[in-house]
Amino acid sequence: MSSNTEEPIVMTEDERLPGRIEGGIDAIVIGAGADGLTAASYLGRAGLKTVLVGARGEIGGRIAERNIAENISVIDGEHLVTNLDPDVIDELDLYRHGLEFSSRRLDTTYFFDGGDVLKFDGNPSQAALLSLEEDNDRENFEIFLNEMLELSEQLRPLFSMSSFSEKDGGRKVEKLIAALPSEMTQSVSQAIMGNADNILKARLGESPLRVLLLTEAAFRSGVPPFEAYSFMNLIRRFSGEAAGLQGAVAYPKGGVISVITALRRAAQQANVDVRAATPVQSILIEADRVAGVTLKDGGQLRAPIVVAAIDAQRTFIDMIGPKMIDIELQRILTAGTQKYCSARLHVLLKGVAEDDATRQNLTRRLVFAPTAENLAAAFIDARAGRVPKKLILEAVFPSALDEGASLDKKQLLSVIAHPLPFEADPSDDRRDEIKKAILQNLDAFAADISDRAEILDLQLPADEVKNSGATPGALASKPDILQQWAISRTVTDAARIGGLFFCGPEAQIGSGISCAAGRAAAKAALRAYKKGGA
Repeated sequence: MSSNTEEPIVMTEDERLPGRIEGGIDAIVIGAGADGLTAASYLGRAGLKTVLVGARGEIGGRIAERNIAENISVIDGEHLVTNLDPDVIDELDLYRHGLEFSSRRLDTTYFFDGGDVLKFDGNPSQAALLSLEEDNDRENFEIFLNEMLELSEQLRPLFSMSSFSEKDGGRKVEKLIAALPSEMTQSVSQAIMGNADNILKARLGESPLRVLLLTEAAFRSGVPPFEAYSFMNLIRRFSGEAAGLQGAVAYPKGGVISVITALRRAAQQANVDVRAATPVQSILIEADRVAGVTLKDGGQLRAPIVVAAIDAQRTFIDMIGPKMIDIELQRILTAGTQKYCSARLHVLLKGVAEDDATRQNLTRRLVFAPTAENLAAAFIDARAGRVPKKLILEAVFPSALDEGASLDKKQLLSVIAHPLPFEADPSDDRRDEIKKAILQNLDAFAADISDRAEILDLQLPADEVKNSGATPGALASKPDILQQWAISRTVTDAARIGGLFFCGPEAQIGSGISCAAGRAAAKAALRAYKKGGA
């Protein structure tokens, strides 16, 4: 189907020459990451002639496979799945398109300052049963976890973009909260406004269990867990699903790049025209409506729908221009408030683990949880531009989790470290300082890891820019959930340009790969298309 009354211009790939104008297209999606592929798939499945354009030569955006040595590949962007939208999995039939999980619920081992260790089941509702010896600790923790899981499930719609993709999004949120069971009203208010440390201390005291959950609340967040609104990070963490299990953590077979592969197959099945190495220069606006895009080679793609799956600054400032957007959106995009970020370190280890503890943990999620005091100091240091001595670490061994990634007499370790100071252009000295800090903290997992490290491959937001082309600030840690909601609603509604829909990183609530924003943008575009508004 096509909204264009003119005869479509049909060209082969060889005929798409620089400077050509191509019409007969219903929808254009800019950005070939997970959300772009998701949006394009929905549009294509609905019968719209859809073109997906990506600037890089490879499809995937931030998630990319890369060699760090001969026959040694790593995956940048993400290493685990916690909140991949189950509706996207079902509606795009991603399992049929090859999505599999080597582990659908990774157990977690928590390491603490001082050498204490706690092991927990990958099913959060059963977590307390695994290693807590004291009956009171087990019972209190189990009750608290199940309360959080129930509350997280009730609040899950607040984290989906469907609530914020329309002008009445705020009223939808109010209605959702009002419809919750009356006994949850106080819990919801406390969760939304609450300080994670205060809530956890009141329920769990000074135990390692408080430190454990404090770490989960702080991980990859741009708001310290000692400040207001920080408890919602924990609710977001446990609201997500992994392979159908709420609050779990999963490892896809072949790594997270396999999610991209499944999404690309879904797009191809939907007859989406996927074009890599096709950078966009600008979004065409005619009479306050999108008319397509201008490519960097001078050509044009004409369409009444454009979905931007890239960061907001590139979309609204670079490709549309400040004259076309309102002051509030300009203020948000140029505020420059990024303070924290995470780092990814790929570590190639010489030899195989010899100690029993490490061997037992090879197929688990490993988390280093600093004390509350050290965690507070880490956020203070990072905010001041210093590399903290103690960092939260989340680590997995892809070479043990995935048979296809096994190595001969070597092991690959993938680590995410947080919080670190955000820098758009870090120096080599700063990179070395970060590597050293991560290695020192890694010794909590096994004392010989630093000695066995053969290759250290560090990825910071500045490096991910090279993979995705994003503005560095878009890859910094996100603010508290309330600010994320406000930003998300602003970037999806504020432009008010007919036919334009947005699902870049600012539209997503929380970190990790979700695809909910891409789904919501496509659904909104299809509604407008059916009403003749696109």
